[in-house]
Amino acid sequence: MHGGSHNSDEIRLFDRICEDNILCGGKKALLQELESLEYINEISIILHSDVSVKKLLSSYKLQSCIRKLHLQCCSKMTSLELLPACVQTMVHLETLQISSCNDLKDVKINEKDKGKREFISRYSRVLSEFCMLHEVHIISCSKLLNLTWLIHAPCLQLLAVSACESMEEVIGDDDGGGRASVGEENSGLFSRLTTLQLEGLPKLKSICNWVLPLPSLTMIYVHSCESLRKLPFDSNTGKNSLKKIQAEQSWWEGLQWEDEAIKQSFSPFFMPLEYMDLYQVLGYGY
Repeated sequence: MHGGSHNSDEIRLFDRICEDNILCGGKKALLQELESLEYINEISIILHSDVSVKKLLSSYKLQSCIRKLHLQCCSKMTSLELLPACVQTMVHLETLQISSCNDLKDVKINEKDKGKREFISRYSRVLSEFCMLHEVHIISCSKLLNLTWLIHAPCLQLLAVSACESMEEVIGDDDGGGRASVGEENSGLFSRLTTLQLEGLPKLKSICNWVLPLPSLTMIYVHSCESLRKLPFDSNTGKNSLKKIQAEQSWWEGLQWEDEAIKQSFSPFFMPLEYMDLYQVLGYGY
């Protein structure tokens, strides 16, 4: 949180709340205390309950100040639904981590008015994008099936997903808000992504169902994703940017490619993954 010297008492109050309560419980009342601070500009916060998440999503002030958000052990949260207005307000959100939310089945951005079957305009679509979201860490969410909502994060640079036993795809063909044919509208998906980390995803079969250029991609780490047999790559993927693909030798040898030429173009970047490397390459947020 940033502010001038005149608000030092409020800074101390913020520090006390974070140290004694939010990191341990995330109570709704404490979020209300934060909301009452006059000079709050920046928030990095961990929430531990669906009640706290609902409070956050109802507060324009808190949403507009958030830089880092961590949802942890929100056991009763089965779905996280964000309205475009909420996404638009989180203009400063840079890092999102969701961990140990074992009842969470889906995250979606609802782009339609309830009760209507019409799609929003392209202008409204732009307003429902996380324009500053650079890092996403998803850890130990055992019921989560996909991360298709990431089509709304055009500036994403790092994506780390681990220990999500039910996840079958990263990006699906329906964004969860009723919009189908995701690939047709998102040929530039992950255009700024530099690092992709996938670990402990036994049911993962697909990153997405269309070829991704990934012009900024530098590094890929894959571990314990035995069902992932294809990559959304062609000869132009990661061209002039890719430096390393690190994974188990057996996984690499079992990959299926559209043709041998594509495999050969990526082979120079492959590096066998040693178990000790996992501690060096897999970072889990803040």
